[in-house]
Amino acid sequence: MKRKMDWKRLAPEGVSAKKELVYTGIALTASGVWSLGTLGRLGDEFDALAPQAAQGKAVALTGFQGILSTALFGFYLTAIAMVFLAMWHYARIRKAKEKVEAPHVRALAVPVLGVVLALCLSLILTLIYHGLFLENRGRLEEIFNRAYGAGYAANGGVSNA
Repeated sequence: MKRKMDWKRLAPEGVSAKKELVYTGIALTASGVWSLGTLGRLGDEFDALAPQAAQGKAVALTGFQGILSTALFGFYLTAIAMVFLAMWHYARIRKAKEKVEAPHVRALAVPVLGVVLALCLSLILTLIYHGLFLENRGRLEEIFNRAYGAGYAANGGVSNA
């Protein structure tokens, strides 16, 4: 027998937990889309530095924090918004005329879920972006080593430096 979810128990009276979860999902989706700028910065760096590396020139690489930049701020702002949502829930429960059953569950269910999802997604994306960052570095290093090794051999083992 399938049990139906009682959404009313997850938010204060007069508040729709379903709508709050939908808005939280929209905020997390927008944060994920915003974070895709990291891929653009990685691509731009590769496109700018690959020709120089192919000539055997030393290149200045941007660090991971510079590439990541503000990519995860949307997740952090969503987590902060969940704290304010929890405070608003507690204010609604306190103003209620009747005693509310399980007030902490009603006040914290959606905000805690939002914070956990925001932090988990930001951690997962950080790991993915760091892996792509390392792969990008490896590709640039390989291009540089190939060009530098060819130039070194063409000069009869004498460095251009």
